[in-house]
Amino acid sequence: MTYKEKDNGKLLNELKERNSDSGIRNPVINREKDSQTQLYNKATVIEKLDNCLKLSLESELIDNYSFFLIDIDNLKKINEVHGHIYGDIVLETFAGHLSELFDAKAIVGRIDGDGFVVIQKSGIRQEQVIHTAESICDMVRGNMPGLKDNGKLTVSIGISVFPKDGFTYEELFQKADIALYEAKNSGKDKFIIYDSELNTAVYKGEIEQKGNKKKKKYINYEDIFGAEKRLLNYTFDILSEDNEVEISIHKIFTEIGKFYDLSRITIFEDETSNQKPRISFEWLNTGTSPVIEIIPSVDLREQYNQLFTDSKIFYFEDISKLDAKPGLLHFYNQAGIKALVQCAIYDAGQFIGTVNYEDCSKSRAWEKSVLDTLMFVTRIISNYILQLRSKEELNKEIFFTQAMLNNQKLSNYAIKAGTYELLYVSEYTEKMFPQVKLGELCYHAIFGRDTPCDTCPLNGLNNSDTRYSVEAYNQKLGAWLSTTASTVDLPGGQKMNLICSSDVTGFIERVKSKDNLTGLLTLPKFEAEAMKLIASSKDLQYAIIYSDFDKFKYINDEWGYSTGNEILKFYADSLSNYLSQDELFCRISGDIFVILLIYKSKTEIMERIKVIYHSIHQEYKLHYPKVNPIIISGIYFMTCEDNILSVAIDKANTARKRLKGFHKSTYSVYDDNLHKAVTKEKMIENHMHEALRNHEFIVYMQPKIELRTLRIIGAEALVRWKTESGELMNPAEFIPVFEKNGFIVELDFYVYEEAFKMLRRWLDMGKHKIVVSVNVSRLHIDDELFIQKLEFLIDKYQLPTELIEIEITESIFLKGLDRLKRFINSLREKGFLISIDDFGSGFSSLNLLKTLPIDILKLDKEFFMYNIMDDKDKIVITNIINLAKGLGLKVISEGVETMDQARFLKENHCDMVQGYFFYKPMPMDELEVLLD
Repeated sequence: MTYKEKDNGKLLNELKERNSDSGIRNPVINREKDSQTQLYNKATVIEKLDNCLKLSLESELIDNYSFFLIDIDNLKKINEVHGHIYGDIVLETFAGHLSELFDAKAIVGRIDGDGFVVIQKSGIRQEQVIHTAESICDMVRGNMPGLKDNGKLTVSIGISVFPKDGFTYEELFQKADIALYEAKNSGKDKFIIYDSELNTAVYKGEIEQKGNKKKKKYINYEDIFGAEKRLLNYTFDILSEDNEVEISIHKIFTEIGKFYDLSRITIFEDETSNQKPRISFEWLNTGTSPVIEIIPSVDLREQYNQLFTDSKIFYFEDISKLDAKPGLLHFYNQAGIKALVQCAIYDAGQFIGTVNYEDCSKSRAWEKSVLDTLMFVTRIISNYILQLRSKEELNKEIFFTQAMLNNQKLSNYAIKAGTYELLYVSEYTEKMFPQVKLGELCYHAIFGRDTPCDTCPLNGLNNSDTRYSVEAYNQKLGAWLSTTASTVDLPGGQKMNLICSSDVTGFIERVKSKDNLTGLLTLPKFEAEAMKLIASSKDLQYAIIYSDFDKFKYINDEWGYSTGNEILKFYADSLSNYLSQDELFCRISGDIFVILLIYKSKTEIMERIKVIYHSIHQEYKLHYPKVNPIIISGIYFMTCEDNILSVAIDKANTARKRLKGFHKSTYSVYDDNLHKAVTKEKMIENHMHEALRNHEFIVYMQPKIELRTLRIIGAEALVRWKTESGELMNPAEFIPVFEKNGFIVELDFYVYEEAFKMLRRWLDMGKHKIVVSVNVSRLHIDDELFIQKLEFLIDKYQLPTELIEIEITESIFLKGLDRLKRFINSLREKGFLISIDDFGSGFSSLNLLKTLPIDILKLDKEFFMYNIMDDKDKIVITNIINLAKGLGLKVISEGVETMDQARFLKENHCDMVQGYFFYKPMPMDELEVLLD
């Protein structure tokens, strides 16, 4: 037996036995296994653990899992003394025995050089965990003899438990890593179960006083550096995600706070031109009181500058021994701080704030590795804090911080310092530029250039300035970009440049925020400031007032645009004097204004508006005595559910639209009734096109009776809406909506065609001829193609035009009389009958009867609104009938509901009647039965 075989003993024999019949084989890659030990590799361990934890969390009873992090003691020394081949034998033999110790349900893996992990389901009793750890240690001591020089192989184990110590691989590993360090630091060949007390113990050091200098004696951090390195990597990963900045910082602070068992992490920002010093961000550990509402009562700027004169970091380990100015000491005590690390944030050499890492439970020693890590993390996130701050200044804080973070688009990438070689690209940058690959030059990969960009912020970096920003227009993206470059020191002395770009096109466009005529806010600026104001004043109630001048066009036409502009400016100046600093006023366009008012009660604000408008009118009388401007306003009282300001403005405008034609200034309130009406109108509009396609609109006809013979000689085509639910909707609910939005044009032609189609059927059946009347609206009269389209339907169904009566509502006659005459004459030339509908409904002019070329006068049903007519009613009706007869017109009365009304009309020579006394409106097939 050779010396090597003898000394290696059982280790070599076991290795030979495992490989004796293997011969020389081609390696087979198993992506789940570590190629050397054939245990699970790190990626597989993480995947399998995540699956187990997920199943456990989803089950009714959560299982406990023990996480054993195992490190072979002194393996580095074994490799140095006996060689790496011997070290590999130790690793492989240990892996084989470790695998045999557990059943197939356990997760056994190798995660780095001499680091192994075992994860197995365990009970809630700690004895089971201890028994497993002892078994591993005993297995190594008893079954692996044979080391040179009679050395003994041992392992150290750190243990964490799910769910007590964490819910992910990283959290469990972190806690087990801390316990492992303590096991190795306290003599090795042992195991330690993680406890929160270890967080303090692991980083404990000693301070020796020598003269006026403090010198720390540091312990060996080789074993815990990996954990802190992972913390830094986690910080980079979070900032590279396409998250809002505030969310990213919160995630980073959460990980740091838990890792170092901190009580609180805050960001203090120094005063700016429009902002007092404040704590702008806060992360709290369980049981820690917030300080974000505490407003610093002293000028901390000068005191902080003194703290950071020689260094960008300040810390103390015991507040009772702190020698500080009373203002700072008061602030620290008010916040309950016992030990503190403060890392300064600078912008172009100017102090702007600090990141504060606080322990409120106890004094503590801050080791150098902890201070270095906290300072490095602060430098990374400070670029994002500064980016956020520069955007606020660019748009003069158009949006409060939260709104801006939610809307900004950041593109982040890292390059090797002194080159343009890409080291890292964020996910958002990859989405914007999917062709980008690491290792390429940034200006070529991202912007398709052969040379560096002219506006690259790297041009502004030098030895003293480690951060530089530029704003420039990017032709390729068609947008304004704010781009910041900064230099970051990496572990090992290397440097890299971080590049952060954001689209600030919207901010640039909003710089122009004043109305040129009145000096008031523009609508975009008003909306931004209003959102900010409402969000920061949650205890106040706000109302939107939407106002315009009634018939302002008349003022411009009568007095000139110069006077009109003066009236608008006078209104803006006068009303501004009645507003507090927490209320806003803007001009949307023309004579339209919007106001944001604070109110305590609805009655109070309405009285206030009355007083304001009365005062303004008094001033108008003084300065413009010949002009009487009338201001019409709509009021909407905002609620906590109003998250979109434009919707609130629309509601106030809806209330305003209810008011027209008033002789003095007035207002209307958006209330529940109006809300229901608007909601109903929206429902109608949302379904009208589909209803037309589905033939939900049904044509009804109401017969017209000749009083002389009592026969049906005509019918008026009407429309009903039978919804999908079978409900029959009243025309008064949808016709006004259609007349307002223009859909009435489509619906009318649908009614025309259905009525003409049925009239053709009746003619073909030999029914006696009747005249069918259809209604037209103002929109038809303004349509130059209306008659052409009507003729198309007449030709399609081969109908004589003398059987078609066109009913024109009386109110239409009062607008554009000349145009209306031409329209009627064109129809009469084609042979159509023309009638005035609703004559006497309130706008009647007897002069119309002699002026317009009509055939039939139709008395409005309002004449017969009450079943009993008095003598005055009879005199009016009799004279209208006689006048119409004298002009050669036929007369029909609608709304006839009693025998007395019918008898009276017959006695006074009325030609036709239409009303419920004879027939109600009915489906066309029912009318067909009544025709001879």
